[in-house]
Amino acid sequence: MPMEKAVRVICLLLCLTMLAGCSRPAAAPQTPQTTASPVLSGEAEGVPGGRDMAQRLAEIAALGESPDDNYRTWYEVFVYSFCDSDGDGIGDLRGLTSKLDYLQELGVNGIWLMPIHPSPSYHKYDVTDYYAIDPAYGTMADFDDLMAQCEKRDIHVILDLVLNHSGSDHPWFTQAADYLRGLGDREPNPADCPYVDYYFFSREQKPGYTQVPGTDWYYESQFSPDMPDLNLGNEALREEIRGIMAFWLEKGVSGFRLDAAKEYYTGSISKNLEVLGWIQETGKSLKEDIYLVAEVWDGFAAVSEYYESGLCSFFDFPFADAGGKIITVLRGAGNPSVVSTYATALEKADKAYRAANPDCIDAPFLSNHDVGRIASFCSGDEAKTKLAGAMNLFMSGSAFVYYGEELGMAGSGNDPSKRAPMYWNEARDQGTTNPPPECVLPESYPFPAYETQKADDQSIYNYYRQAIAIRQAIPAISHGKTTAETALNLGCISACRKTWGEDAAILLMNISPEDAEVDLTGYENWTLAATLSTDGRDISTEGTTLALPAWGTAVLVPISE
Repeated sequence: MPMEKAVRVICLLLCLTMLAGCSRPAAAPQTPQTTASPVLSGEAEGVPGGRDMAQRLAEIAALGESPDDNYRTWYEVFVYSFCDSDGDGIGDLRGLTSKLDYLQELGVNGIWLMPIHPSPSYHKYDVTDYYAIDPAYGTMADFDDLMAQCEKRDIHVILDLVLNHSGSDHPWFTQAADYLRGLGDREPNPADCPYVDYYFFSREQKPGYTQVPGTDWYYESQFSPDMPDLNLGNEALREEIRGIMAFWLEKGVSGFRLDAAKEYYTGSISKNLEVLGWIQETGKSLKEDIYLVAEVWDGFAAVSEYYESGLCSFFDFPFADAGGKIITVLRGAGNPSVVSTYATALEKADKAYRAANPDCIDAPFLSNHDVGRIASFCSGDEAKTKLAGAMNLFMSGSAFVYYGEELGMAGSGNDPSKRAPMYWNEARDQGTTNPPPECVLPESYPFPAYETQKADDQSIYNYYRQAIAIRQAIPAISHGKTTAETALNLGCISACRKTWGEDAAILLMNISPEDAEVDLTGYENWTLAATLSTDGRDISTEGTTLALPAWGTAVLVPISE
C-alpha cells in the first residue's frame, strides 16, 4: 500500500475509534516505517503542531509500533486522589476503571498503583493485610474488573509492594507484641511465636527504634512508629512474601514497585543487594516476564551499584526531582556548557547501568508522590514544562508519568499537597476527589484542567500525547543504547543517538529560548521522522539545514532501503 494512502486509512480509523487500542507486534527489533522524506531532499516539511490532533497522531502511529514487553510508559496513580465513583470524596478502583479510556487516549500502556491494601492511613504505606483491598477503594471484585478492563486495552498493572515495613496494626506485629508482653524475663522463642522474628526487636533503644507499649522491648521503625521494619532475612517471612507475590500475579498484575528498597537494611548496601536479588529470582520463578522496579532514592553511584543485584529496574533519581539532571539543564537553558551535559549524562548513565546489569531497564521519571510536581520546578513556564516531559519520555527504559503531570498540575510542600485531587475540570466535580488530610491546594493551577486542555492542540496534555506516541512508534527511543551524538551536540542543541539492534534514532532538542539551525551535513541517510513543538511552529528542513525553534524537538531515523 502506498504510504500516503496508509496514512489516510490510519487517520480515518483513529478519528472513528478515538485512538483506542493498538496491536501487539513481535518483540524482535523492527525498522520503523516512516512517512517522512529524506532530510536532505528538501521535501520534508515537518508537521505543523496546530493541525488536527487525530491526524497528527495518525502520522506518528504510521512510524511503527513498540514491542509488547516491559519497556512501557507507566502512569503512577494515587487511587485516593484520582477519581471518585460513589461520591464519598475518596477515589476508588471503580473510578480508576472509568478513566481507562482517558489513559488509553493519553497513550500510556502501564499503571503503577500506589498501595491499595487495607491501612489506617490515607497513604496506605502501613499495610495491615497484603491480600486484600482497602474498603475505601472498593472490593476484590472491583479490582478484578479493573484488571479485566486493563487487559482489553493492553494496559499492564504493577502494585506497590511495601516490604521494608508493615503497619503496626498488621496481625504479624500485633501478635509479636502480645507475645513479648507476656514473656517476662524470658528470651523470645520463634517456635512459640514465629512473628517475633519477622521484625527487629531489642531490649536496647537504638536509633530509629520505638518502645513496644507495656514492655521493655523496642522495635526498629526507621520511618514511623506506625511502620515497624520487617526482617527480610527471615526465611519464614520470605515464604510469606513469595505467597503475596504469587497471589497478585495470579490476579493478573505484571509485577511490583518495591518501596524504600534502600532502607531494607538501613546503611547496608550489601544486604539490600542480597534481598533484591532474592526478590528478582523469586519473581521470575513465579512469572518469567515479571517487571520489578525499586525505589533507591540516592545518587548516580548508588543507583549504579544497586543494579548489581540483578533487579530489572530502579527509578532514575539522578535525573528526577528539583535537583535532578533534567531540571538542572532546563535551569541552565541557553547556556551551551550546561545544555551539552544532558546528552553526555544520558550516555554515562546508560553505560554504567548496563555494565552493572546488561538486562536492566532504566526507569526515568520527573516527579512522584514524594517530591514536588514538575510544573512547580519550572515556575509555571509552559515551554519548559513541556520539554521536561519530552526529556523524560525520550529517555531509554520504562518512563513513568505521575498522575496530573500531563496537565502541568502544581503541588509542593508536605506529602499530602503533592498528592492533590486530579484536575479533571475547573468546577472540581464529576469524579473529583476531596483533598487528602492536611493537603494545601494551590490558590490556582498554572494551567487549565483536562476538560479545557483536551480541546487545545497546543496544551500540555496534547503535547504529552504526541511525545508518548512518538516514544511508542519508534522503539529505538525506549529500547536503544544511548550515546551522545558528538557532531550535533553543539551550542544549545542536545543530541543523542539511540541504537537497538538494526534500529536507530537521533534525538535533537533545542534547550534554549532562541531558535536554532542544525547543520545536517553528513547525515544524508537519515530522515526527519517526528517533531515536537512547544508553541505550534513548524520544524522543518531545507537543504542540509534543520530549523529547530526554541524548545523544539526533532527525531531522525535511518532511511529505509
